[in-house]
Amino acid sequence: MPYPQSTIIISVYKDTEALGFILDSLENQTLYPDEIIISEDGDSTEMATYLATQKNRFPNLIHLTQEDNGWRKNSAMNNAIKAASNEYLIFIDGDCIPYSTFIQGHIENAQKGIVLCGKRFELGPKFTDKVKRHELNIRNIEKKFLWYLPSMIQDNARHPEDGLIFKSNSFISRQIHKRYVRHIIGCNWSCYKEDFLKINGFDETYRLPAEGEDVDPSWRFRGAGIELKSCRNNANILHLYHPKRFSAVEGDVNKAIMEKHRAQNAYFCKNGITKL
Repeated sequence: MPYPQSTIIISVYKDTEALGFILDSLENQTLYPDEIIISEDGDSTEMATYLATQKNRFPNLIHLTQEDNGWRKNSAMNNAIKAASNEYLIFIDGDCIPYSTFIQGHIENAQKGIVLCGKRFELGPKFTDKVKRHELNIRNIEKKFLWYLPSMIQDNARHPEDGLIFKSNSFISRQIHKRYVRHIIGCNWSCYKEDFLKINGFDETYRLPAEGEDVDPSWRFRGAGIELKSCRNNANILHLYHPKRFSAVEGDVNKAIMEKHRAQNAYFCKNGITKL
């Protein structure tokens, strides 16, 4: 069975440095994405200037912007979904660098009626600085993960088990993927575009980070009969360290919105790709 044509959607906000590392990784994938969409929640001159230098390198790259009017990631992502020309969508955040087998890991496990949920290994501050100073590249970490692991743990890396990579459909992968998936991790997941349209995309009612970009679509997918399945350790990413960017108060606001919609069983959101 042939692989589906893929679009990777990268959510960004001004951070051209981290995006540069992502594009370097995408250039060296074992399975190249058919389309790259940079979904910018804003319209910064710095991002536009940087991406103009990448046109020859990535002829399949599309840069989408919107007015910088507070956190509106869900709106930016819906615009990207509408613009995507391919049947299979892969989502990552702009501070997460894929392994060289990332696209392959998603595509090999792709199924209609299934959302694939990956995880992330979070680098600590010192290793993040080494990457940013080009003293260490992600390919080295990927290839020599166990060698670097003790030092990365000392540097307060989080979720080190999610830096290990196993082949799709290997015995270990099959055991890992039997586990129940509670919800999407918003920085690493994928699905068929037609399945996302069944729940009307992201709910733009959420104007704060957390819940609205991962937990909320998870329960709505299940409401539409679309199940969540793990692709853990097949489609790996490394998250660059940064201080936490949102508070528990913002999470509480989003939880109140989500519980209201769940009580109404509104899995097809009213304020999504189509406005009802």
